[in-house]
Amino acid sequence: MAISQQIQANFEARGAVVGEAGRVRFVGQEGADDQVGVEAVLEEGLGWVARSPRETLTIAGDDAIPWLQGLVTSDLMGLVEEGRGQRTTWVSHTGRFVGEARLMHFPEMLLVDLEPGTLAGGLMSHLRRHIILEKVTLNDRSAETFVLGLYGRGAAQVLGQSGTWAHRMAPGSLTMFGGTWGQIAGCGVVVQRVPWSPEEAYELRLDPAEVLKVMAAVEEVVGRRLSMCGEAGFERLRLTAGVPRFGVELHEKVIPLEAGFEDAIAYDKGCYLGQEIIARLDTRGTPAKMLRGVRLKAGRAPEVGAKVEALIDGTWSQKGELVSVARDGGGALYRGLVFMKRGAYEVGQTIRIGELEGELEALLSLPGA
Repeated sequence: MAISQQIQANFEARGAVVGEAGRVRFVGQEGADDQVGVEAVLEEGLGWVARSPRETLTIAGDDAIPWLQGLVTSDLMGLVEEGRGQRTTWVSHTGRFVGEARLMHFPEMLLVDLEPGTLAGGLMSHLRRHIILEKVTLNDRSAETFVLGLYGRGAAQVLGQSGTWAHRMAPGSLTMFGGTWGQIAGCGVVVQRVPWSPEEAYELRLDPAEVLKVMAAVEEVVGRRLSMCGEAGFERLRLTAGVPRFGVELHEKVIPLEAGFEDAIAYDKGCYLGQEIIARLDTRGTPAKMLRGVRLKAGRAPEVGAKVEALIDGTWSQKGELVSVARDGGGALYRGLVFMKRGAYEVGQTIRIGELEGELEALLSLPGA
């Protein structure tokens, strides 16, 4: 969705450079990679992160849970309580990604957070194709929902002080992907905890017409205007945290187990589409490739798509590819995600990209499905 002129003017007054579809590319000086906003999140403990456009889907109906249970890799019984959340995936009959999302149990429906382009890219048709006689309603709420991040160790406390909530809103009160809903300055807001930053991070879903009112109310509690990150700062935070993203590292050629999605796969639930491939890969235990993190000390970022070599038995061999990279939160290093071939993806493996050397790191471990 395109943002309103009022929101764009407010964001631009904060230094934002707004691109297509209302996406905030960066805030401040071009080439600084949102340094001020990143420091606000990681050092000062509080900052806005411009997250729209995002996609928001709601799934409701008498048969919604059993129907969806047969399509996703996670176990939806973990969402029995309102406010509970989890990460999940949809896979094809070959076990590859069709979509990836964060689910939350909202009253009388599931709230689904998706990367932009996921629904039109095939997920919505995939879902509709599997509704036969079930009482299920799919509602794309993307155009009427604005998503704004409040990241940092102080975010939960500030949100708790800024509004009234259905569930307690305080530091550590929400489990990962869990959430609550309520009001800030009389405006309806849904909050979900997300893993996109090394510090606690929350994303707010609200009516686009009420964004500036909610921001003003939060900043009144804080006592100052908060710094903001755009896409550049968000990428730095998520790569520092070690979390992959659908449409960037994750796509239709990747199996969830190749990308650290063990938390989104339940092996003790009933059948679901693509289960046989996932179970076979888990039993075999050696995926053909794996997504890993890497830290690189460099004056400039290597190019995405650069080949990665691994040091094996004293010899450098080409074994992977760099799929994403950004400066880390501190700014002194670069963080990247690489796909490495079997035999070269163990954590601690020495690698190099051009003349830059580093060691493979595990992705962020998230709560199980």
